[in-house]
Amino acid sequence: MRMYRDSMPMKTNLKIRTDRLNSLPRLCLTMALSAVCIAGFLAPPEAQPLSGADSNASRRQPFPGGRFMLERDDLLAFLGGADVAAAQHTGSLEALLTVQHRGMAVRFRNFGWEGDTVFAQPRDIGFPSIKAHLQRVRASVIVLQFGRSESLSGRDALPGFVSAYERLLDECAQQTPRLVLVAPPPFEKAEGLLPDLSLRNADLAEYASAIRGLARRRDLPFLDVFGELGGISHRGPRLTDNGLQLTPRGQAVVAHAFVRQLGFGSVVDLAGEPDEYGSWPNAEFERLRQTVIAKNRLWFNYWRPHNWAFLGGDRTSQPSSRDYRDPKIRWFPDEMEKFVPLIESKETEIAKLAEKLP
Repeated sequence: MRMYRDSMPMKTNLKIRTDRLNSLPRLCLTMALSAVCIAGFLAPPEAQPLSGADSNASRRQPFPGGRFMLERDDLLAFLGGADVAAAQHTGSLEALLTVQHRGMAVRFRNFGWEGDTVFAQPRDIGFPSIKAHLQRVRASVIVLQFGRSESLSGRDALPGFVSAYERLLDECAQQTPRLVLVAPPPFEKAEGLLPDLSLRNADLAEYASAIRGLARRRDLPFLDVFGELGGISHRGPRLTDNGLQLTPRGQAVVAHAFVRQLGFGSVVDLAGEPDEYGSWPNAEFERLRQTVIAKNRLWFNYWRPHNWAFLGGDRTSQPSSRDYRDPKIRWFPDEMEKFVPLIESKETEIAKLAEKLP
């Protein structure tokens, strides 16, 4: 393409540059409209629903002695890559934590995103940053699980990983000092022609150790899910079907390991061993899990809609993003807010179900 452009007559090149200049006002208008939309979608936290309670003195302090402890009306946010993002669609971890803290009005928001690492969290044009989302919901506790995909770069990349994680933690600490670091689950050997990723567990062990070091230096709770599931020696129970991506049952097993690391093993025992679909044998627990999944589906569609370009991206000026009777009116942002009472209704249902459990 560059060779073709360079070979074009000077007059034509000049026309191209002029066209680009003429397009600048239109581009600026689009960016301005996007900013207006984002401002509406991200109203000041005090005007927003689905958020945690107002911060108080205890929420501005780290966990005492680095020990995980939730308080009434806490809002716990999950950050991470594909494993964290997928966890909301199985609901196991959130259901177990809900049962353990029932009656405390604790809520959960999953901000996991496929491809996120400590190095970067790329988003669509105009999509708010993680920092903005955490502020919007008034997250009072943030659980971070990184290191699995980063470890595939080997031990030589470990110093860069630690430095990038430090910067991410500094950013999260601006929202709340109550941070929790999680060492991710181990890789497994896949069947057939797929690579044996279990060979990468030696590197992942080094990353888990580095995460432990970060937690120790910052006096933060550290949950060693990697070690809880056997670490380098992991052989079972089976977590994946390809060595990398967790199955529904794998998600449940990882959730069990997470909760056991917190010292809540009795809740895991009550739920029972999950089947291949991640379902629990305890009917009451399973009903709760299914309700959590339904709530998370609503939350997912609310916070990261598939057609973001029309909501707050680079297509907010399109006719389909506006009221056909009055183009000055943008109907999309108001429509999105109809998710709010649906999510709150599900959370009320979740709380009632949890209260009925032993």
